[in-house]
Amino acid sequence: MSQPMDAQRQNHILIAGGIALLILTLAVIVSVLDASRGWAPSVSGPVLPAWQAGVTDVSEITLTQSEGSFTLRREAAGWVMPERDGYPVRPELVAELDTLLAGLSFIGARTADPEKFGRLGLAEPGAADGAGVRLQVTGASGEVLADLVFGTVRGETIYLRQPGESRTYAGRLPAGLDAALIARPADEWLALDFISLGRSAIARTRIQPETGPEYLLERPASSVRNFALREPSGWQPITAGAGNGPASALSRIRFRDVRRADRMTGALVGYHEAETFEGLSVRLDIIAQGETRWALVRVNALTDDARDDARSLEMTSENWAYLLSDLSLDRLLRPLSEIADPRPQETFDAP
Repeated sequence: MSQPMDAQRQNHILIAGGIALLILTLAVIVSVLDASRGWAPSVSGPVLPAWQAGVTDVSEITLTQSEGSFTLRREAAGWVMPERDGYPVRPELVAELDTLLAGLSFIGARTADPEKFGRLGLAEPGAADGAGVRLQVTGASGEVLADLVFGTVRGETIYLRQPGESRTYAGRLPAGLDAALIARPADEWLALDFISLGRSAIARTRIQPETGPEYLLERPASSVRNFALREPSGWQPITAGAGNGPASALSRIRFRDVRRADRMTGALVGYHEAETFEGLSVRLDIIAQGETRWALVRVNALTDDARDDARSLEMTSENWAYLLSDLSLDRLLRPLSEIADPRPQETFDAP
């Protein structure tokens, strides 16, 4: 009886020893992983050391954000955005991005724990919280020149990592640059605020709203504050300045998006035409495209003084359609009934 009991006891001891060894091994592995996550390699110098030498080879820059991705493409005439039918990109922002990438330098390594990516804004684009912005730069032959995920900006510090890598880094931005440049949405990379007549420059405005009659607002000089309702007759402005908002809608306007004009299939539902004291006429024909409203820009020089400005606006807007915000649309096509009341008909007693 003693021999089987001894063998059984020995088996129990071996099993217990094996379990203890397994636990010890797992503890060592966890310890090593924790240590590797806490370990910060020493890094310094530029994040993209070959950027300045290879910048002339850049063909495309793709920015992937939570809202989607868009591309800046270099063409012979300059930078354009393919997702917006090749509309020109603001060259000063491309130059600023070049300066940022050339001057971006390492401050040091940070966490390698993916669970902490969200705290640094370095989660994958599209994540619910803490999503970063992925920047991919390719050359003319399709070679990858840069591929980084950018996260939270704190002063001149920006957090970054390489896609697919767990190690994160803190980088130093060049002084004086817009820290939010990489996070700008697609529409901010486009010059969509090119119409800025200035309130003091507008002499008269003719409006055909979607509903109600056409009307004309006018003032004799820039020193006169309020626009008078000239047409149609039989209407009285609610207040002296009731027409100032719609009359000066083109003093400054920013469109929300852009497409080629030949893609517009909707009907003309109204127009807004402003004329300056110098003789520049700018008309927006408003097209209903489903539930949205788009503007086609028509420019005309009524005097020689306005010829250069007219040509500049025409070169920018010709063959393009621009998306209007609800606020802009309200000012551009405000119905006459919202700024004026019909005058009661005068009656005379028969003799």
